[in-house]
Amino acid sequence: MQIDIPYPAWVPSARQGARDLPCGRWFDAVRASGIEGARAIARLGERTGPVIHLPTERAMFWLVPVGSADGWRLPGIVILGADESLSVPPPSRTEGPAVRWLIPPRRFCLTDPVALHDVLTVVVNGCRTPDAYRTVECHIGAHRSCTKGVAPPPPVGIPVIYLACDCSCHER
Repeated sequence: MQIDIPYPAWVPSARQGARDLPCGRWFDAVRASGIEGARAIARLGERTGPVIHLPTERAMFWLVPVGSADGWRLPGIVILGADESLSVPPPSRTEGPAVRWLIPPRRFCLTDPVALHDVLTVVVNGCRTPDAYRTVECHIGAHRSCTKGVAPPPPVGIPVIYLACDCSCHER
C-alpha cells in the first residue's frame, strides 16, 4: 500500500514534469559539485534533506529556507537565491539522465542550513585526516549520538567517501 505524502504546492507533479522554479520564493538552493556533494551526503547521513541531481553538470542541490545561506563563503559552493531559478523534478523522478532527485523528498523538502553549512565547510576545506575515512558505517548505531546512517547509492561515475559517525563506537 502506497501512502501519498503531502508535498508543498510548489513541488511539481509527475504529470507536470520538471519545472524551473524561482529561488528566493519558497526556497534557496545550495549547489555543490558531484564529488563534494557526495561527500556531504555521506557525512550528513540521516540529517540530509532531499537532494536534486543534475547529471549533465555533475551537480547536486539542497533546498534551504529562503535567506538562510546568505553570506556563505565556501569555495566551489554556489548559492542560488532571488532572481535565479532551479529545475525541480517531480518526487517520482529518481532515475535517468535528466534532472532527478538523488534523495527524493520525504515529509519535508528543505535541509537544515546549519547542519549543511557545517558539513560543507569540512568537505570543501579538505577533511583529509586519515581517521576521517576509516569506516563505511556505524555498525552499532544503537546509541543516540550516532549520526551516521547508510549513505544513498552514489550517482554513476561519482566516487563517494563514506565517513564514520561521531559516536563513541569508532576508535579515535
